[in-house]
Amino acid sequence: MITKLTKKRGIIVLVVLALVAAWAGISYATNTPPFKKPRGTIEASELCPSFGKSQEAADILNRILPYATSYRFPLEDGTPRGLDRQDVDYTTRCYAYGEDRLLTVRTYATRGETEKEWQRTVRDLVFSGPAEPFEAGRWAFTTSTRKGAAVYSACLADPDTDLSTYIRLRDPAPADRLDDLRRLAEIAAEQAHKDARCTIPADTPAK
Repeated sequence: MITKLTKKRGIIVLVVLALVAAWAGISYATNTPPFKKPRGTIEASELCPSFGKSQEAADILNRILPYATSYRFPLEDGTPRGLDRQDVDYTTRCYAYGEDRLLTVRTYATRGETEKEWQRTVRDLVFSGPAEPFEAGRWAFTTSTRKGAAVYSACLADPDTDLSTYIRLRDPAPADRLDDLRRLAEIAAEQAHKDARCTIPADTPAK
């Protein structure tokens, strides 16, 4: 014969099971432990043209971008350099998304800027924080916030044309990944130097 105590225990068990099921459902739906979905992986074949098909760039992005269940690179836009030798217009814009935009990569052609002028344009208008130089192209720097890196590359001697490439992150790169951020900017600058059909080495000194 089922006693009142047995019924009460049965009801408690059912309530507990219902609560556990509800908690599990909410955890799964909101992507929180213990049902958090695994981090997505970026493959070289998925990168936008600004990185070419660089496995090194893909590996760096997997290390420095924040968690997302998947990543995507929308179709890159910009202005390819024309075939006329005097046509020096060149721009590219690449974005990486998780749930929202996580990274911007941009290159544009410029003419004869001094290092100070270039830093002011890129750092003050695009980034914040002091510039910390590193070796790449003609000039290069990261920001103290670890949210950005930029490289200035020589491109053409006549007409005098250079390339400015920068990486901007939504979140700071991990403190131990600053070299990765710098290398990522360098990879993008090297790819732009190739795609823009530059005729002088990227590190050619300014006149």
